[in-house]
Amino acid sequence: MNKLTQWFLKLPPFKIFLLLLLGIPIYIWWFSIIYQLDKKINEPSNNLKFWLVSGLTIYPIIYVLYMFFTFSFFIPLMPFHLLAILCGFILMTLTAKSYVNFEKKKGYSTHSVFEVFLMLWFYIICVWSLQPKLNAYVNENPDQN
Repeated sequence: MNKLTQWFLKLPPFKIFLLLLLGIPIYIWWFSIIYQLDKKINEPSNNLKFWLVSGLTIYPIIYVLYMFFTFSFFIPLMPFHLLAILCGFILMTLTAKSYVNFEKKKGYSTHSVFEVFLMLWFYIICVWSLQPKLNAYVNENPDQN
């Protein structure tokens, strides 16, 4: 898990931008941000948070794949669609909180959680400002601070 999330966060912004246009990798990107930044600030290992974030990541991916392969866009699937949207919003909120907590604990100037949430929501524009910082944070030596 660690190598996958590190690889994802070390990509240049243009490659992340192209991957995120596919739709599914955005959930993996958000999961990678939470996983790596919480690991960097040595938050106590919380199995419940890991499984919650994993579930919030996996459900929308399975839902999107199901929609693509079955071409089912009927009304009976609406509750599952709304649940996938809710999972995405919760995942964005947890990602924004994790990002802001990391920057605060490291003493960097940071945005508010709401600002980071909006940057994650409009990733097409803001991936250019988030991904270089994430590259630096993942490559950062833990002995520097």
